[in-house]
Amino acid sequence: MFIKELSLRNFRNYPELAISFNKGLNIFIGENAQGKTNLLEAVHFIHSLQSFRTQDEKGLIKASSDNAILSAEIEREGGITNLSALIDYKGKRVKLNGKRISKTSELLSRLAVITFSPDDLFLIKDLPSERRRYFDKAILPHSPSYLKTGIRYDNILERRNRLLRDIRDSKGGAENTLLRPWDEQLVEEGTRILLKRQGFVGQIRPFLEKIFLSISRSNKMPALTYESQLLPLSEAFLEADITDRIKELFWRSLDEKRDEELRYGYTLVGPHKDDFQFAINDQKAKATASQGQHRMMILSLKLSEAALYKEAFGEYPVLLLDDVFSELDEIRAEALIEQILDMEIEQVFITAAKKESIPTSKKGCSFYLIKEGTVSAY
Repeated sequence: MFIKELSLRNFRNYPELAISFNKGLNIFIGENAQGKTNLLEAVHFIHSLQSFRTQDEKGLIKASSDNAILSAEIEREGGITNLSALIDYKGKRVKLNGKRISKTSELLSRLAVITFSPDDLFLIKDLPSERRRYFDKAILPHSPSYLKTGIRYDNILERRNRLLRDIRDSKGGAENTLLRPWDEQLVEEGTRILLKRQGFVGQIRPFLEKIFLSISRSNKMPALTYESQLLPLSEAFLEADITDRIKELFWRSLDEKRDEELRYGYTLVGPHKDDFQFAINDQKAKATASQGQHRMMILSLKLSEAALYKEAFGEYPVLLLDDVFSELDEIRAEALIEQILDMEIEQVFITAAKKESIPTSKKGCSFYLIKEGTVSAY
């Protein structure tokens, strides 16, 4: 899939923009605060109806304007699709081929995008909740029903926590036995989440290892693991009864933590307590890796997500790489471009401050100059 055309009106610093893109590498050059990231943000927004920079959608509207309008023409094997979105101070509305739609899932199925921004580097050192949120989103294209599983689990967790506090505070005559129905639902939905997360890590890990070794130009082995107190030893995942084994561990842990949960009024067992860990040569990356290694790890993760998407759906998503060459030396910048070209990703958008930072020996690159909200061939 690739984006043929993009139109913007009153989006960020773009009063009016209509531009056509090529397949392959589309590289946007410009000084700071000229609109490079804004352009990638627009593509990401059309894909997901969310910004990767802010939750304040009103801030996406150009100053002194009432609304912002974005539209894109996407070409896939199935034909041409037109997506458009309007943002105003009442909210946002989106159309697919001229007809209004209400479900974001309809957008995700029409335009797949994977985005790297410098903020993603915090993923390695961030709170476990942020890593869980990131990987849960990464699972969605491969399992759309996973979203409803997560919503059900969160609702069960909230109600169970409320009941734990009621029992602790002896409000409403609540009894310990009332927890049983919520325990059953927690185990059922929690086990589904555990299996999906572990399965995703198992699928993406081989891609991550191969790509990291390629772009880092080293023999240092990366690792991505899913850490949960409810998972048996990895060898057990070869057994047919893995679901039953996880449920058994889940129930046992709930029983062991019961008194502590009642004391705190909070559920202490389940996938909401789990984490994902990055490592290099068996050393946790958040403690020992350099900033450059962090960048290569996250870039490898993004490219691995693209490769996994290709394996599942037969085509690559559009790849957005913002300020990607910072903290990469010339050798690794060259290796990154080579890796992208070797993968034959149909369309990639890259931003950089200077053209000199881009390996120039590569063919098939389209360069654009961005200056004060205008885009021209470079």
